Amino acid sequence: MNQPSRTAVILCTCSGIITERIDWDRVQQLLACHPTRPLFRIDDLACAADHLEATAQWLREEQPDRLVVAACSPREHESTFRKLMADAGLNPYFMQLVNVREQIAWVTADPVQATAKAARMLSAALYRVQRHVPLQERSFPVRSDVAVIGAGPAGIQAALTLARAGRKVTLIEKEPFIGGLPVRFEELFPNLDCGPCLLEPVMGEVLHGPESESIQVLTLSEVTAVKGGFGNWNLTVRQSPRYIDPELCIGCMECVAVCPARRPNVWNGLSDMAAVGAPFAGALPNLPHIDPAACLRLNDSGGQDCDACVGQCPVEGALRFDDAPTTHSIDVGAIILATGCVEEDSLPGVFAGLADIHTAYAFERLLAMNGPTEGELRTARGGPPKSLAIVHCAGSLDEDGVPYCSGTCCRDALKFAHLAAHKVEGLSVTRLVREQMAPGVDAAHLFHHDQSRVVRYGGMDRLHVAGKGADRVIVCTDTNERVAAEMIVLMRPLVPGQGTASVCEVLELDRDGAGFIATAHSLAGSCSTALKGVYLAGSCRGPGDIREAFATGTAAAGLVLSDLVAQRDIVVDPQVAVVDVDRCSGCVTCLPLCPYKAISWNDADRVAHIEDTLCQGCGTCVAACPAGAIEGRGFSRDMLRAELEGILS
Repeated sequence: MNQPSRTAVILCTCSGIITERIDWDRVQQLLACHPTRPLFRIDDLACAADHLEATAQWLREEQPDRLVVAACSPREHESTFRKLMADAGLNPYFMQLVNVREQIAWVTADPVQATAKAARMLSAALYRVQRHVPLQERSFPVRSDVAVIGAGPAGIQAALTLARAGRKVTLIEKEPFIGGLPVRFEELFPNLDCGPCLLEPVMGEVLHGPESESIQVLTLSEVTAVKGGFGNWNLTVRQSPRYIDPELCIGCMECVAVCPARRPNVWNGLSDMAAVGAPFAGALPNLPHIDPAACLRLNDSGGQDCDACVGQCPVEGALRFDDAPTTHSIDVGAIILATGCVEEDSLPGVFAGLADIHTAYAFERLLAMNGPTEGELRTARGGPPKSLAIVHCAGSLDEDGVPYCSGTCCRDALKFAHLAAHKVEGLSVTRLVREQMAPGVDAAHLFHHDQSRVVRYGGMDRLHVAGKGADRVIVCTDTNERVAAEMIVLMRPLVPGQGTASVCEVLELDRDGAGFIATAHSLAGSCSTALKGVYLAGSCRGPGDIREAFATGTAAAGLVLSDLVAQRDIVVDPQVAVVDVDRCSGCVTCLPLCPYKAISWNDADRVAHIEDTLCQGCGTCVAACPAGAIEGRGFSRDMLRAELEGILS
């Protein structure tokens, strides 16, 4: 070892807890001839405020170069003793904390063995701390603006919460209209509240309320590229044309009635609509949208001369057929993802191609007053059904389908049974269940008042459909139960939203086994991701209901407000991984391994680059690099070798 620096050692008794097993006097004797010439100080409670002040004064007087503290867990007090170093005028990273309480005193019954262990661990720390290098925390200014991707209930709630706190928000939605899937729902579980009455005022507040000046809403938009990191993100957003001038259009919808082109109404699922217009009355923003694939003037069907909507529009120039996609460059400090979930809309084989088979979302629209039948339940033959079968878990809890429970389907099925029975007098309602769930204090009301027949079945492969029309039945082959089923509703599983895969690809985020965005921790970090500065709201994290969407939207906004404080610089821990560019071979082994997406590829010099604002110092890349070109500050190979030398000496 080269000439060692003068090293102070604080031996904490932890009010006698540590010295019940460890004899500090004996430790000093064992280390008296240590080559680092340690200077010892025994302290009864080293972390106490008055003791810290006295120790800081002692360090100023003795003027050591480095410090070793034998006390408790670094998780508990490493920051405390680093602050002590700074108060004493020393570099905080010239300190090494040895956890003798948890790792020795609490787990070693024999005092002689405990004392010997403590002496060896202190020797290791004394050797190691000689290799420490001065590190400095770095701070940098941040942007306080926020991007919210997805304008369903969760995204809207997050945007409003942030705007009320004075933040500028860009709300990015891939559809022509905001509100997400729940705007289809006329009545909401469990109290059958009016869905539009709840959601449309919130949507209107985003577009026209007091906070709307702080919220830029980009519909028909998708994020195509992301650069930067926490505090300084740059998003490239591609916005498809609406073919309507939002400044001139008055939202009268006169163009809809005269449009000769038709397209499927994806919102209702059971009707069609004009190539121009909105999916339902009250859709926001109150602007029509022209579907270029359906419009005769914009597609290749030969109707380029069609001007029916132009002649009907009372405002000259409001229709813009020469609209082109636009690209926005948006600088923000944080990103909230609220891309939602969707219903698996494909029909299982036994039900495929049959009449009067509806998924849950299609049935929602059938029940709605602004739906394709204006709220009347009608079969393909034109009259009301005599029997309704609601199949729970239609593709869920199934090895060949979706293995998980979506959590909301049973409650929606109870709602459907209740509403359908009130719409059609004498309707026979049967619910086919594998399992039943009605969590929550207010879910029991509909469950206990449910009048439908309940039949248990073993799986989708145990169901068989026989007969037609009013005589159709579902046969449960495992129990031989026969269920009248002129109309059938399938409670299909909820799966990740269409924008989830693309946004995860752009941000290089991990997804869980079901395809939803992986959270930082399933319990303690359910609104965060492993990528610092990217937060989650709503059912992009997993299936959830509207209540959860509003709650997590608020939660994600709260995390942004606490992590990204306006006009406060972000301080970066210097103990991060660094690349030796002279040794890096460009093999990119490290790129996919970083859980925090802190490593990028530098095309200019063809080496890996680590963004220290994102790196959390976990060391995964250090261990994986085959060339040994990556090293962890604060955990260098020299430090670890010295530590081993000290513990074995």
